[in-house]
Amino acid sequence: MKVLLLHEMSGVHTELKKGLTAIGVEAKIATFGDGWKQYGTDIALGNLNGFARGSISKTICQLRLVRHLSNFDVIQCISPTPFFRPLNRILVDQMQQSGADLFYIAAGSDAVYRKHVRDLPYYPPHDWYENERQYSDLDYLLKQTRAIIPVCYEYEFCMKRDGRNPHKVIPFPIDVLNHTQSKLAQNRRIRIFHPLNRLNPRNDFKGSKMIKDVFDRLSSKFHDVAEFIIAGGLPHQEYDELTNSVDIIVDQTNGMSYGMSAALGLAKGKVVLSGNENITKSYNHCQDCPVINITPDPKYLEKQLEELLLNRSSIRELGEKSRLYAEKHHDHKKVAHKYLEAYLMQSGR
Repeated sequence: MKVLLLHEMSGVHTELKKGLTAIGVEAKIATFGDGWKQYGTDIALGNLNGFARGSISKTICQLRLVRHLSNFDVIQCISPTPFFRPLNRILVDQMQQSGADLFYIAAGSDAVYRKHVRDLPYYPPHDWYENERQYSDLDYLLKQTRAIIPVCYEYEFCMKRDGRNPHKVIPFPIDVLNHTQSKLAQNRRIRIFHPLNRLNPRNDFKGSKMIKDVFDRLSSKFHDVAEFIIAGGLPHQEYDELTNSVDIIVDQTNGMSYGMSAALGLAKGKVVLSGNENITKSYNHCQDCPVINITPDPKYLEKQLEELLLNRSSIRELGEKSRLYAEKHHDHKKVAHKYLEAYLMQSGR
C-alpha cells in the first residue's frame, strides 16, 4: 500500500509516516512544513515567503502534485482545505478521480469543530466560529472521504453532532523510543513550561492568558524552587530541545482531552497538565492516563501546580507513568497499525 499524507499539523503526519514506514507501508508527506514549525516534506507544496510570490509558488506546486496522485492507494488530508483557493475543489475532485481512497484526520480548528465545540462544557475561544465558505469547503471534502478519523474526543463529538459517522478515535502517534526519558535532577529548580500554539495575543486558544497569570503568582512564591517558561513560534527541533529540558508541561485548559504537545510530553516522561476529563478517558478506554486534568479555573490550576512543587518525588513518579503510558498508547508503530486497519476496513482493499 502507498499512502500520501497531505499537509501537516503539529507533527501528526510526520510521526505517522515513521510508524507506517516501520510496519512496511510506503508513505510520503506533501506539505508546506506547518508554518514556523518547519517540518520536513517529501513533496513540496510551495514556500511561504511573501504573499504574492508565495501564492504563485503554492499554486504551481499544487498543480504539479496532481501528477503524483495516481501513484497512491490512500490520500489522507489533515487540512480542511487541502489546496490553495481557488483550486481547492478542482484538486479535491482530482484526488477523488485518481483512484485513491480519501481519508480525513479531524485534528484542528476546522469549521465542523468550531460549529459544535460550544456544545461542550468548555472550549477554546475564537474570534469567530461559523464561516459558511469554510464549512462548505470542508463538507465538500468530507463527502468524498472513506472515513473521518478523529484524534481525540472533541473531534469525534463535533463530527457526530454534525450528523456524520466518524471512525473511532485513534491516538496521536509518537516515535516514543526516539525520545530520552529525562530525570528530574535534585540540585536544580523545577522547570514548568507552557507551549504556545497561537502567536496572536488575541487568540487565547489554550488558555494562555490564565496560565500566565498563574505562573506569575507561583513564580513570586516559589522563586527558589521553580522556573516558569512560556514560549512559542519555535521550529520543531528547537521546541523538541526545549521540552527535553523541562519537568512539567502545562498544555491547555480549554479542552476536554489533550493534544499533540501533551502526547510528546508523555513520551519524554514529563508531568503533563491538560484536558483529561473522565468522559474522554472512558470514551477512549484510557483509564490509566496520567495526564492531570485542568479546566479554565485558575485556582484549580494553581492548586495542582503547588501540590507538585511541594512534593518533588511525585514529579518523578508521574514522569515514569507518563512514559509507560506513551509506550502503551502512543507508540508510532501501534498507532500506524490502527490507521492501516482503518484504511483496509473502509476501502475494502
